Amino acid sequence: MAVDINQPRGPVSPAPRPRGSWIGFVITAALAVAALWFIERIVTALLLLFLVVVVSMALSMPVQALRRHGVPRRAAAAIVLALFLAALVLIGWLVIPRVAEQVATLVDRLPELIAGLNAQIADLLSRYPDLQGWVANGSPPDLGAAFEGVSNLSLRVLGGIALTIIFLSGVIGLVSRPRPVLRFYIGSLPRQHRRTGVRAYRRALRSIGGWAEAAFFVGMIEFVLVFVVLTWLDVPGALVWAALAFFVEFIPRIGNYLMSIPPVIVALAVSPMLAVYVALFYLVMGEVIGAFVAPRIGGAAMRIHPVLLLFNALAFALAFGLLGALVATPAAAVYTAFYSEFYLRRYREADRSEAED
Repeated sequence: MAVDINQPRGPVSPAPRPRGSWIGFVITAALAVAALWFIERIVTALLLLFLVVVVSMALSMPVQALRRHGVPRRAAAAIVLALFLAALVLIGWLVIPRVAEQVATLVDRLPELIAGLNAQIADLLSRYPDLQGWVANGSPPDLGAAFEGVSNLSLRVLGGIALTIIFLSGVIGLVSRPRPVLRFYIGSLPRQHRRTGVRAYRRALRSIGGWAEAAFFVGMIEFVLVFVVLTWLDVPGALVWAALAFFVEFIPRIGNYLMSIPPVIVALAVSPMLAVYVALFYLVMGEVIGAFVAPRIGGAAMRIHPVLLLFNALAFALAFGLLGALVATPAAAVYTAFYSEFYLRRYREADRSEAED
């Protein structure tokens, strides 16, 4: 009788389960949770770092233009940084004192504005009793908290603008010595993807440069329009709202409408018709500039559909607040450039080679 040597003798015991498998899983999960918690804690720092990179990329465009005219790299960077800092100092010297003065005036007139707005609402309720159902007990609401919230919002926006001073050291260092950062970026890519990575960087650089230039010129147009029209309408704090209109132009489309809320409320405290005029002015200005002026000034530099920019700005604003809305457009420029170079370009080349075959 033949014996099968492969046949196991006796009962087969199950293979021992490795002890370290579940321990490793627990440790991995704990590390993942800790990493997510850490990233959530430093997300503001990451956004600030991204802003430093974006500003440095925008300033590198005039540096390259000077280098094409024979100016050495260090001298070109020094000239651009000096002009950039001088422009910031000039804007601060011209605008900040008057803005602070008008903010103080608004704060002093706040009780008067609140009383006027309450009187307007009370008069409206007395003439239209049907509207009293919308207000508790038929009395006008206390709008002090609303004005306080608007004031705090405006001050937070101005504080966010002042926070850019913290970026200056990073911007100066990155504009002065960009090569170590570029070497690190290129060296971190696999060798076969380095040329594609360089193309993506250059495309993102052109998009960010076009965005910064367009936002600056459109912001100046809105600054002048808001200051002239609101001064002509005698709206309190015209320079404050003009300064906000300039800076929120860096937040595409939605920024202008968000910043129209404070001047409309202030105008409503003076007169309902004045509030209507201010709201109509912001509506017309936002639509005309957003639909005609901004696309013509910006041109096709970014090559991104406006709907994508609007959705991206809304998503970043909801996720990260005002700072997220500020970096939304350059972030769209960056990941669109990398998506186009690393994904779309490769498949277009593959389709082209198949068509040739």
